[in-house]
Order: sequence, then structure tokens, then C-alpha cells
Amino acid sequence: MNSVGKVFTGHWIYGTLIAFAGVAVSRLLAPEFAGRVHAMVALAGQFVALGGLMVILRGIRRRLGRAATGDARSAS
Repeated sequence: MNSVGKVFTGHWIYGTLIAFAGVAVSRLLAPEFAGRVHAMVALAGQFVALGGLMVILRGIRRRLGRAATGDARSAS
């Protein structure tokens, strides 16, 4: 793995974990509730999953920005 790949791997790992946690809440935990609570928990899980995707997108944006400027230093 090159140095650029090492720099931006964290966004992929954390974003994927956050997204999977959101899906787990939405698909596994929400059906245990009924009515309005079910809808609220499912919606919260979907927002958490979307947040995980945003973390991944942030890492991609940083990588592309650094590639455009030619700077391969750590993005953190």
C-alpha cells in the first residue's frame, strides 16, 4: 500500500463501521419496537448510516483535494 493509501484508510474504516452500525439499528433493533418508536428508531438508524457514508465521502474529498495540489501529507 502506498503512502496515500495509508493516509486515507481511516475514513474508509470508520465510515464503514458507522454505516454498518446504522443499518444494524435500523434493521435489527427497530423491528423490536412497535408504532411510533419503531419509526423513530428506524429513522435514527438510517441517519447514522448516512453519517457513515458522509465520513467516507469526506475522506474521498480530502484525497482528491490533496491529489490536485500534489500534497501527499497526512490529512489528519
